[in-house]
Amino acid sequence: MTPGFKGLLDLINAPNKREAQKICRDLIVESEDLFELIVAGRHGLLPPYRYACHFSDYTPENVIPTPEQISALSQHGLGQFTGKAKTAVNKLFQTFKDRRMFAAHLFYLPEQDYWSLFYFDQRDRSELGNHWKIGGPHIHYACEAFTRDPMQVMWQKICQVSPDPPRAEHVRYRKTQDDG
Repeated sequence: MTPGFKGLLDLINAPNKREAQKICRDLIVESEDLFELIVAGRHGLLPPYRYACHFSDYTPENVIPTPEQISALSQHGLGQFTGKAKTAVNKLFQTFKDRRMFAAHLFYLPEQDYWSLFYFDQRDRSELGNHWKIGGPHIHYACEAFTRDPMQVMWQKICQVSPDPPRAEHVRYRKTQDDG
């Protein structure tokens, strides 16, 4: 068991919000450790915890080129893009900024009164340009102590087309060398 994996176990077993926040501050999660935690959860190897996951890939409609714009782009010849072809290209580039590929991993007790949630999107794991003021790749951690919502309400918000996760702590994330 690596220190990062043990840190994840300590985090999901933290007795209160203050202890969870302290662990989040000090922990560096390696991608391999997170992967092993998820696999263990999926296979029921973390009793008494149960596991659920949700993945979404959301692209706002305003950045999806219309059929007319795509047609203009395909018919555009050489040279600088103009008109609807330019609009199509602009929307395609904006897609990379606005698209959200979201992942959520939930570990919870059968009574659903105690749970831990890890979530992130592609921007969070990016070295540059993410929202964390400290900077660098990270994932988010939340638990029942961070919200007043019962687990089922929180999970419904996660599973919406555009997820609405609870307030969370940032946890440093590092991609393991073998991840390519």
